[in-house]
Amino acid sequence: MATTSDALIAVADEILARVDHLSAVQISKKGRKYKFVNNNFQRVREEDKHLIVYPEDLDKIFPREDIFETHTDLCLSIVGAARELEVNGWYEEENSLVINYRVLKATFNDVDRETALLFAQNVTPEHLHRAYILLYCAKLNFFHTDHHIGTKLEGAHVRQYVEEFYGEEALELHMVLVALKSFVHWANIKGLLYKLEVPNIDLDKDAIQKFSTFPDPPEELLSHVYDRYPSGTSKYSLMRKAMDILADFDYSKLVPYPQGEEFDMKWLFDLCHNIESDPVRYHLRSVAKRLSKDPVNLQDLANQHAKSAKCLLSYISLVLNVFHDSGGEFLLQNSKIPNFSDDLIGQWPDLYENLVKISNKIDEYEEKSWDSDDIVSRLFDGSRNVYDEVSKMRDLYAEDYE
Repeated sequence: MATTSDALIAVADEILARVDHLSAVQISKKGRKYKFVNNNFQRVREEDKHLIVYPEDLDKIFPREDIFETHTDLCLSIVGAARELEVNGWYEEENSLVINYRVLKATFNDVDRETALLFAQNVTPEHLHRAYILLYCAKLNFFHTDHHIGTKLEGAHVRQYVEEFYGEEALELHMVLVALKSFVHWANIKGLLYKLEVPNIDLDKDAIQKFSTFPDPPEELLSHVYDRYPSGTSKYSLMRKAMDILADFDYSKLVPYPQGEEFDMKWLFDLCHNIESDPVRYHLRSVAKRLSKDPVNLQDLANQHAKSAKCLLSYISLVLNVFHDSGGEFLLQNSKIPNFSDDLIGQWPDLYENLVKISNKIDEYEEKSWDSDDIVSRLFDGSRNVYDEVSKMRDLYAEDYE
């Protein structure tokens, strides 16, 4: 039988073995790669945004299934647009081809140079038109999700136009993904968001002048700029959307709404109003990309409203799980809404009991074939309810609902 000391040594050996294993671990999260280094996962940043994987060795490019042959039009769009970005100053400086190759002092032999120039002569206005649309789609993705393309072709507009321009099979081809993922980073983020009419972009007069000649985005893309909140603020959009859905529920006047400062919704509707008025201020990369002159610290914002947000999300979860036909059941798939559990019920036992009681009464009358209006008239007792509380916010921020 092992002694206590033997057991401790065995446990220590096991821990060390696991740590040794972790030292070689690489994980991916939200499209980014991390390696376990010095007892912590650190972002892998050596992969740049260029079609050439190793600029120092120009022979190391794509696998030998030549994208220039299989998807010539895509390559012509990229090559043509790359030139326009550089010539007109529309590039993102950290990803500029010219700046990077000047630093690397790359050289090309005469044969490669001539081949490239001959290829570029085939660029047409249609190739450029397609390229500009894809750039707009990617920047719209960035605005909403913090990713241009993602680990696969992501974003409804990106996929729509890639399929329209290059065929359905292009959506699943890795070399198309790599080419586009590199290309869309070259264009200046602030310039294209400005062209997409995102307000209050921190752009100087010189940049505004440069982008005055950049082709305008399609109306279709302009109409979708406000479909989603900027990256980093989806939790607030989710909460307000959920409260709006609950207020529109047929029985919302019967759904109790708790008392207490933590359930005051004014902070949420006020914040959502501010985000919609100046979305770039609240973007996750507003500081890093200098998108706004007055960026908001999202971590400070989250800390400020942590208690109220937690209470509101818990309330939303309880109501949606008790009233299965509220119209907001799909929201339960969102990881930001707490799972329905004994622990959640235990935090709000009186509220939960009241919700169940109301739900059971509604079921009783529905079984008697009463319609919803008659049920509300019969059961409404004038107590504080979700319909009245959300209606107050809607009246206060009526312009946000126009």
